[in-house]
Amino acid sequence: MDSLALAAERVAATSSRNEKVAHLAAYLRALSNDDLALAARFLSGLGKLSVGHATMRAALEAATKWDRETISLCYREVGDSGETIAHLCRPITKGEPMPLTLAATYFETLQHTRLTQSKVDLLTRIFQTHSAPALKFFVKSITGNFRIGLQEKMLEDALALATGQPSAAVRAANNRCGDLAAVALSARSGELEKIEVTLFHPLDFMLAQPFDESKELDTPANWYAEDKYDGIRSQLHVANGTVKLFTRGLDDTTAAFPEIVLAFTGQPGPLILDGEVLAFRDGRPLPFHLLQQRIARKKVSQKTRNEIPVLFLAYDILMHQGELVFDKPIEHRRAILESLRLSNLSQQTQLQSHAQIEELFQAARARGNEGLVLKRRGSLYESGKRGANWLKVKRPFATLDVVITAAEHGHGHRAGVLSDVTFAVRDGDRFLNIGKAYSGLTDAEIKELTKLLRASTIERYAGGRVQIVRPEIVLEVAFDGLQRSPRHKSGYALRFPRIVRWRRDKGPADIDTLSHIHSLFHTFSTATPA
Repeated sequence: MDSLALAAERVAATSSRNEKVAHLAAYLRALSNDDLALAARFLSGLGKLSVGHATMRAALEAATKWDRETISLCYREVGDSGETIAHLCRPITKGEPMPLTLAATYFETLQHTRLTQSKVDLLTRIFQTHSAPALKFFVKSITGNFRIGLQEKMLEDALALATGQPSAAVRAANNRCGDLAAVALSARSGELEKIEVTLFHPLDFMLAQPFDESKELDTPANWYAEDKYDGIRSQLHVANGTVKLFTRGLDDTTAAFPEIVLAFTGQPGPLILDGEVLAFRDGRPLPFHLLQQRIARKKVSQKTRNEIPVLFLAYDILMHQGELVFDKPIEHRRAILESLRLSNLSQQTQLQSHAQIEELFQAARARGNEGLVLKRRGSLYESGKRGANWLKVKRPFATLDVVITAAEHGHGHRAGVLSDVTFAVRDGDRFLNIGKAYSGLTDAEIKELTKLLRASTIERYAGGRVQIVRPEIVLEVAFDGLQRSPRHKSGYALRFPRIVRWRRDKGPADIDTLSHIHSLFHTFSTATPA
């Protein structure tokens, strides 16, 4: 873990992608086979454990004898558990090295330890024993976020560079099996072609680029159009009567949708479909917030199934009868899909004109869907790529002028600034919260905004991390949907809110009102009825 920490620090110290890859490749190249496999697992986040902040803090208190307030203050300043623990343990640790094999043993022990106090005792000994850099990245491995600007594709490129294999071959092998440790060893031995698809392991999804509507699409006749659905992007695997569902985040969500499992149990396989899980009734999709109620459930009652019925709507195929069809043209894949005679299949229209895009978009919205996905004729399924062969036509539902009422410190490089803001609409003389956003402003704007928010702070909560401010600063926010919610005093919540701009030209008296929200909700409910 010590040499991994050194390599990770070098990666974090540069903003150059090529330099990050080169530093990591040099580290990986020097490792033994056993350490190469372990390093790949740690770097790809496979070591993430369910160790809560309270457990980590209790161990840190026991190891360092620092009080909780000091630990919280340190965390607020750096915004990262690994950084905090390394900083506070540096004066008290014995500084012993932590080989990757020992780190893996610690992980396995923590994974199989059920008693919280036993976890605290083990972590305390670890914090008192090993070097600060090793502790920092050991903890980062536990939390599953290195925060060094390292993306999985960079890690794949580093493995390719370290083993002398083509990046595309390493990436394809990792997508087929999802085990970067196995890929690393196969790359080193020159046997990447032997790695086969692991069924019931989610493959990377093909993604769509946003369509810039200010520019005309090239020849419309070269494109197909399908509705863009407001559900859960999902991948469905079927073989020998077993059915599993995976989200775009590659999480197994099978247990939440037993009726989909039942619907596909008799489907011949091996089969992998790409599509969308939708809450659906009377021929129309239900609002997404209803579907959200089912996502994380391990057991779904019949009552819930009756109230929020769901279906899987397929729109592409990755495997048919055990054969991968990534590299087949879209027309070939579509013909296979239609031959399966599925109950729910996305409708596809070949475009003829630019004007037709607007017509189809409005028709999709009228059906309660988000917009359109345009797919190029003859295109292949580019797993894990956001290429130009799929384009999404999607517009915000609306924008609002709102006022900031609270702000919170961010994480990582934004730990020292107030980047996460809560905002409100006006109801007479009151300001009622309706949402929270953290994206849309530049780093320079956030830095300037932080100074103003700190100057207008009237209360602090969560150890000072959350600051209540005077309602003075106005933002314009865009959002994709509106739903009733008891979480906010306005009684509503915005779906996917993001900051469009800082409205320096407006004051609190100019923001949107609760009555306007009522009107928007009526419009939204009419467009997407429950």
